[in-house]
Amino acid sequence: MTLMAETITLERLEELLADASISPVHRALWLLLWEGDLPVLDLLALDVRDVHLEKREVSTSSCRNQPAGEVDFSERAAGLLSELIGEREDGPLFAVGSRALSWETAMQGAQEQGHAIHAFRTGGKRHRQDSE
Repeated sequence: MTLMAETITLERLEELLADASISPVHRALWLLLWEGDLPVLDLLALDVRDVHLEKREVSTSSCRNQPAGEVDFSERAAGLLSELIGEREDGPLFAVGSRALSWETAMQGAQEQGHAIHAFRTGGKRHRQDSE
């Protein structure tokens, strides 16, 4: 069994986000995990209608473990989400074709890069704490 990194540095995140060979679905997921406090399963539950690109907010009404509200995201995330959404008006935000990105596929995408999926959220939290 291969050990996966339990956290990720900003430098490593930057490398992964800049790698155009990695699907935007994974890069957008990783960046939102890094930037915020929403768990993986809550992000995977989001619908395209939950995203407000112009305000750079995600509505958490589709999230299972979060109270309804808004979560901000960066301009960079807006760019990735815009690429991911394209012309779609509804359906799963994190989708491959018409199918929602599964937990297993999300984990596999991170593992292929040598990281546990939770490393992105953990790394982001540590980075924000160190920046304070």
